[in-house]
Amino acid sequence: MLDKEHSKTKRHQPLVNWLRTGIEALLYSSVFISLCAFGLTVETYLLTGLDVSLPMAGFVFLATLFTYNTSSLQRMWRGWRASEAGQSWSIRHQRELAVLALLSLLGAAILFFLYGLRLNLWFVLALALISVGYTVPLSRKRLKPFRSVPLLKVFLIALVWSAVTVLFPLIDAAAALDNSMLLIWLRRFLFILALALLFDIRDYTYDRRTRTLTFPGLLGEKYTRLLSLALLLLYLLLVLLTEEGEVLVGLLGASVVAGLIVWHASEEKPRIYYALLADGAMLVHFAFVYLAVS
Repeated sequence: MLDKEHSKTKRHQPLVNWLRTGIEALLYSSVFISLCAFGLTVETYLLTGLDVSLPMAGFVFLATLFTYNTSSLQRMWRGWRASEAGQSWSIRHQRELAVLALLSLLGAAILFFLYGLRLNLWFVLALALISVGYTVPLSRKRLKPFRSVPLLKVFLIALVWSAVTVLFPLIDAAAALDNSMLLIWLRRFLFILALALLFDIRDYTYDRRTRTLTFPGLLGEKYTRLLSLALLLLYLLLVLLTEEGEVLVGLLGASVVAGLIVWHASEEKPRIYYALLADGAMLVHFAFVYLAVS
Protein backbone atom coordinates (compact mmCIF):
# COMPACT_ATOMS: atom_id res chain seq x y z
CA MET A 1 0.00 0.00 0.00
CA LEU A 2 2.79 2.39 0.95
CA ASP A 3 4.65 1.46 -2.24
CA LYS A 4 1.58 2.37 -4.31
CA GLU A 5 1.21 5.75 -2.60
CA HIS A 6 4.93 6.44 -3.04
CA SER A 7 4.72 5.51 -6.74
CA LYS A 8 1.67 7.77 -7.20
CA THR A 9 3.47 10.66 -5.51
CA LYS A 10 6.50 10.19 -7.77
CA ARG A 11 4.27 10.25 -10.87
CA HIS A 12 2.68 13.52 -9.78
CA GLN A 13 5.95 15.17 -8.78
CA PRO A 14 7.01 16.23 -12.32
CA LEU A 15 3.59 17.84 -12.88
CA VAL A 16 3.81 19.74 -9.57
CA ASN A 17 7.33 20.92 -10.40
CA TRP A 18 6.22 21.98 -13.87
CA LEU A 19 3.28 23.95 -12.44
CA ARG A 20 5.50 25.61 -9.82
CA THR A 21 8.04 26.57 -12.48
CA GLY A 22 5.31 27.97 -14.73
CA ILE A 23 3.73 30.04 -11.95
CA GLU A 24 7.11 31.42 -10.87
CA ALA A 25 7.94 32.37 -14.46
CA LEU A 26 4.56 34.05 -14.93
CA LEU A 27 4.80 36.05 -11.72
CA TYR A 28 8.48 36.91 -11.41
CA SER A 29 9.06 37.70 -15.09
CA SER A 30 6.41 40.44 -14.59
CA VAL A 31 4.22 38.95 -17.33
CA PHE A 32 1.37 38.62 -14.83
CA ILE A 33 1.48 42.23 -13.63
CA SER A 34 1.76 43.35 -17.27
CA LEU A 35 -1.43 41.41 -17.99
CA CYS A 36 -3.01 43.35 -15.11
CA ALA A 37 -2.02 46.61 -16.82
CA PHE A 38 -3.44 45.29 -20.11
CA GLY A 39 -6.71 44.42 -18.36
CA LEU A 40 -7.08 47.80 -16.65
CA THR A 41 -6.44 49.57 -19.96
CA VAL A 42 -9.18 47.56 -21.66
CA GLU A 43 -11.42 48.25 -18.65
CA THR A 44 -11.07 52.00 -19.26
CA TYR A 45 -12.49 51.55 -22.75
CA LEU A 46 -15.36 49.46 -21.37
CA LEU A 47 -16.22 52.00 -18.65
CA THR A 48 -16.24 54.91 -21.09
CA GLY A 49 -18.04 53.15 -23.95
CA LEU A 50 -15.10 53.67 -26.32
CA ASP A 51 -13.98 51.09 -28.86
CA VAL A 52 -11.22 48.93 -27.44
CA SER A 53 -7.84 49.62 -29.03
CA LEU A 54 -5.78 46.43 -28.82
CA PRO A 55 -2.65 48.22 -30.10
CA MET A 56 -2.88 50.65 -27.17
CA ALA A 57 -3.53 47.85 -24.68
CA GLY A 58 -0.64 45.90 -26.19
CA PHE A 59 1.59 48.97 -25.92
CA VAL A 60 0.73 49.29 -22.23
CA PHE A 61 1.44 45.58 -21.70
CA LEU A 62 4.86 45.75 -23.35
CA ALA A 63 5.80 49.06 -21.72
CA THR A 64 4.94 47.59 -18.31
CA LEU A 65 6.94 44.45 -19.05
CA PHE A 66 9.95 46.58 -20.00
CA THR A 67 9.67 48.83 -16.96
CA TYR A 68 9.42 46.00 -14.44
CA ASN A 69 12.47 44.26 -15.90
CA THR A 70 14.81 47.25 -16.14
CA SER A 71 16.48 46.17 -12.89
CA SER A 72 17.70 43.05 -14.74
CA LEU A 73 19.22 45.29 -17.40
CA GLN A 74 20.95 47.27 -14.67
CA ARG A 75 22.38 44.12 -13.09
CA MET A 76 23.65 42.88 -16.44
CA TRP A 77 25.19 46.29 -17.15
CA ARG A 78 27.02 46.22 -13.83
CA GLY A 79 28.08 42.62 -14.28
CA TRP A 80 26.30 41.20 -11.24
CA ARG A 81 26.20 37.43 -10.83
CA ALA A 82 23.67 35.28 -9.02
CA SER A 83 26.26 34.24 -6.45
CA GLU A 84 26.88 37.90 -5.64
CA ALA A 85 23.31 39.11 -5.50
CA GLY A 86 21.34 36.19 -4.08
CA GLN A 87 19.37 33.28 -5.48
CA SER A 88 15.90 34.72 -6.12
CA TRP A 89 14.13 33.65 -9.32
CA SER A 90 14.73 37.03 -10.98
CA ILE A 91 18.45 36.92 -10.16
CA ARG A 92 18.85 33.37 -11.46
CA HIS A 93 17.15 34.38 -14.71
CA GLN A 94 18.51 37.91 -15.01
CA ARG A 95 19.98 37.29 -18.48
CA GLU A 96 16.65 36.09 -19.86
CA LEU A 97 14.80 38.97 -18.17
CA ALA A 98 17.23 41.49 -19.63
CA VAL A 99 16.54 40.09 -23.11
CA LEU A 100 12.80 40.16 -22.36
CA ALA A 101 13.08 43.82 -21.32
CA LEU A 102 14.82 44.77 -24.57
CA LEU A 103 12.33 42.82 -26.70
CA SER A 104 9.45 44.47 -24.82
CA LEU A 105 10.90 47.92 -25.44
CA LEU A 106 11.31 47.11 -29.13
CA GLY A 107 7.76 45.77 -29.35
CA ALA A 108 6.32 48.82 -27.59
CA ALA A 109 8.18 51.15 -29.97
CA ILE A 110 6.92 49.20 -33.01
CA LEU A 111 3.31 49.40 -31.81
CA PHE A 112 3.66 53.10 -30.99
CA PHE A 113 4.88 54.09 -34.45
CA LEU A 114 3.22 51.40 -36.58
CA TYR A 115 -0.27 52.21 -35.32
CA GLY A 116 0.38 55.93 -34.85
CA LEU A 117 -0.72 55.98 -31.23
CA ARG A 118 -1.80 59.52 -30.44
CA LEU A 119 0.19 60.08 -27.29
CA ASN A 120 2.42 63.00 -26.52
CA LEU A 121 5.91 61.51 -26.65
CA TRP A 122 7.16 63.82 -23.89
CA PHE A 123 4.33 62.66 -21.63
CA VAL A 124 5.25 59.04 -22.32
CA LEU A 125 8.95 59.70 -21.66
CA ALA A 126 8.20 61.57 -18.41
CA LEU A 127 6.21 58.62 -17.07
CA ALA A 128 8.90 56.23 -18.32
CA LEU A 129 11.58 58.16 -16.41
CA ILE A 130 9.49 58.06 -13.23
CA SER A 131 8.87 54.32 -13.70
CA VAL A 132 12.48 53.41 -14.42
CA GLY A 133 13.81 55.80 -11.77
CA TYR A 134 11.55 54.13 -9.20
CA THR A 135 14.03 51.28 -8.78
CA VAL A 136 17.04 52.29 -10.90
CA PRO A 137 18.96 55.51 -10.14
CA LEU A 138 18.98 57.77 -13.20
CA SER A 139 22.56 58.82 -12.49
CA ARG A 140 25.68 57.06 -11.24
CA LYS A 141 26.49 59.98 -8.92
CA ARG A 142 25.19 58.27 -5.77
CA LEU A 143 21.63 59.35 -6.42
CA LYS A 144 19.07 57.03 -4.86
CA PRO A 145 16.06 55.61 -6.75
CA PHE A 146 12.73 57.39 -6.27
CA ARG A 147 11.45 54.55 -4.05
CA SER A 148 13.97 55.68 -1.40
CA VAL A 149 12.28 59.07 -0.98
CA PRO A 150 10.26 59.01 2.29
CA LEU A 151 6.55 58.10 1.80
CA LEU A 152 6.75 58.79 -1.94
CA LYS A 153 6.79 55.40 -3.59
CA VAL A 154 3.10 54.48 -3.19
CA PHE A 155 2.04 57.79 -4.73
CA LEU A 156 4.40 57.29 -7.67
CA ILE A 157 2.97 53.83 -8.29
CA ALA A 158 -0.62 55.11 -8.17
CA LEU A 159 0.19 58.12 -10.35
CA VAL A 160 1.94 56.16 -13.09
CA TRP A 161 -0.53 53.27 -13.14
CA SER A 162 -3.60 55.52 -13.23
CA ALA A 163 -2.06 57.72 -15.92
CA VAL A 164 -1.03 54.80 -18.12
CA THR A 165 -4.21 52.73 -17.77
CA VAL A 166 -6.71 55.62 -17.88
CA LEU A 167 -5.18 58.70 -19.51
CA PHE A 168 -3.25 56.87 -22.24
CA PRO A 169 -6.34 55.20 -23.77
CA LEU A 170 -8.47 58.34 -23.38
CA ILE A 171 -5.88 60.59 -25.01
CA ASP A 172 -5.28 58.11 -27.84
CA ALA A 173 -9.05 57.93 -28.47
CA ALA A 174 -9.21 61.76 -28.53
CA ALA A 175 -11.84 61.62 -25.77
CA ALA A 176 -12.70 64.85 -24.00
CA LEU A 177 -11.14 64.86 -20.54
CA ASP A 178 -14.27 66.15 -18.84
CA ASN A 179 -15.28 65.64 -15.21
CA SER A 180 -16.65 62.13 -15.79
CA MET A 181 -13.38 60.99 -17.34
CA LEU A 182 -11.28 62.62 -14.63
CA LEU A 183 -13.41 60.89 -11.99
CA ILE A 184 -12.54 57.55 -13.58
CA TRP A 185 -8.87 58.54 -13.33
CA LEU A 186 -9.32 59.53 -9.66
CA ARG A 187 -11.09 56.25 -8.90
CA ARG A 188 -8.27 54.29 -10.49
CA PHE A 189 -5.67 56.35 -8.59
CA LEU A 190 -7.36 55.58 -5.25
CA PHE A 191 -7.75 51.88 -6.04
CA ILE A 192 -4.09 51.49 -7.03
CA LEU A 193 -2.95 53.57 -4.05
CA ALA A 194 -4.84 51.25 -1.70
CA LEU A 195 -3.12 48.21 -3.22
CA ALA A 196 0.30 49.90 -3.32
CA LEU A 197 0.23 50.27 0.46
CA LEU A 198 0.28 46.48 0.70
CA PHE A 199 3.72 46.43 -0.88
CA ASP A 200 4.91 48.87 1.76
CA ILE A 201 3.81 46.23 4.28
CA ARG A 202 5.58 43.48 2.34
CA ASP A 203 8.83 45.47 2.12
CA TYR A 204 8.77 46.80 5.69
CA THR A 205 11.88 44.91 6.84
CA TYR A 206 13.83 45.82 3.72
CA ASP A 207 12.81 49.48 3.97
CA ARG A 208 13.84 49.62 7.63
CA ARG A 209 17.21 48.16 6.71
CA THR A 210 17.71 50.81 4.01
CA ARG A 211 16.30 53.51 6.33
CA THR A 212 13.50 54.36 3.92
CA LEU A 213 10.46 55.84 5.67
CA THR A 214 7.24 54.22 4.47
CA PHE A 215 3.70 54.19 5.84
CA PRO A 216 4.20 51.04 7.96
CA GLY A 217 7.25 52.73 9.48
CA LEU A 218 5.19 55.84 10.20
CA LEU A 219 1.84 54.31 11.19
CA GLY A 220 2.58 50.65 11.86
CA GLU A 221 1.30 47.65 9.91
CA LYS A 222 -2.22 47.68 11.39
CA TYR A 223 -2.92 51.33 10.64
CA THR A 224 -1.42 51.03 7.17
CA ARG A 225 -3.99 48.32 6.46
CA LEU A 226 -6.73 50.57 7.85
CA LEU A 227 -5.50 53.43 5.65
CA SER A 228 -5.68 51.11 2.64
CA LEU A 229 -9.25 50.12 3.57
CA ALA A 230 -10.17 53.80 4.02
CA LEU A 231 -8.90 54.51 0.49
CA LEU A 232 -11.01 51.63 -0.82
CA LEU A 233 -14.05 53.08 0.96
CA LEU A 234 -13.39 56.47 -0.64
CA TYR A 235 -13.07 54.70 -3.98
CA LEU A 236 -16.39 52.95 -3.34
CA LEU A 237 -18.07 56.25 -2.54
CA LEU A 238 -16.98 57.65 -5.91
CA VAL A 239 -18.18 54.47 -7.63
CA LEU A 240 -21.60 54.78 -5.97
CA LEU A 241 -21.85 58.38 -7.17
CA THR A 242 -20.76 57.71 -10.75
CA GLU A 243 -21.89 54.19 -11.77
CA GLU A 244 -25.10 52.19 -11.87
CA GLY A 245 -26.50 48.82 -12.90
CA GLU A 246 -24.27 45.82 -13.60
CA VAL A 247 -21.10 47.91 -13.71
CA LEU A 248 -21.79 49.21 -10.21
CA VAL A 249 -22.33 45.66 -8.94
CA GLY A 250 -19.13 44.50 -10.64
CA LEU A 251 -17.04 47.29 -9.15
CA LEU A 252 -18.54 46.68 -5.71
CA GLY A 253 -17.63 43.01 -5.99
CA ALA A 254 -14.08 43.82 -7.09
CA SER A 255 -13.73 46.18 -4.12
CA VAL A 256 -14.85 43.47 -1.69
CA VAL A 257 -12.21 41.11 -3.10
CA ALA A 258 -9.55 43.81 -2.78
CA GLY A 259 -10.70 44.58 0.77
CA LEU A 260 -10.32 40.93 1.81
CA ILE A 261 -6.80 40.85 0.38
CA VAL A 262 -5.93 44.04 2.28
CA TRP A 263 -7.45 42.73 5.52
CA HIS A 264 -5.33 39.57 5.48
CA ALA A 265 -2.09 41.24 4.38
CA SER A 266 0.89 41.15 6.73
CA GLU A 267 4.66 41.28 6.58
CA GLU A 268 4.76 37.55 7.35
CA LYS A 269 2.77 36.60 4.25
CA PRO A 270 4.89 34.93 1.51
CA ARG A 271 5.88 37.07 -1.47
CA ILE A 272 3.59 35.04 -3.71
CA TYR A 273 0.61 36.39 -1.71
CA TYR A 274 1.43 39.86 -3.00
CA ALA A 275 2.57 38.82 -6.48
CA LEU A 276 -0.53 36.71 -7.10
CA LEU A 277 -3.33 38.15 -4.95
CA ALA A 278 -2.49 41.84 -4.43
CA ASP A 279 -1.56 42.29 -8.10
CA GLY A 280 -4.33 39.90 -9.11
CA ALA A 281 -6.92 42.22 -7.53
CA MET A 282 -6.42 44.46 -10.57
CA LEU A 283 -7.17 41.58 -12.92
CA VAL A 284 -10.28 40.71 -10.87
CA HIS A 285 -11.32 44.36 -11.19
CA PHE A 286 -11.10 44.11 -14.98
CA ALA A 287 -12.83 40.72 -15.09
CA PHE A 288 -15.84 41.94 -13.09
CA VAL A 289 -16.27 44.98 -15.35
CA TYR A 290 -15.89 42.82 -18.46
CA LEU A 291 -18.59 40.45 -17.21
CA ALA A 292 -20.82 43.41 -16.31
CA VAL A 293 -20.77 44.90 -19.81
CA SER A 294 -20.87 41.59 -21.73
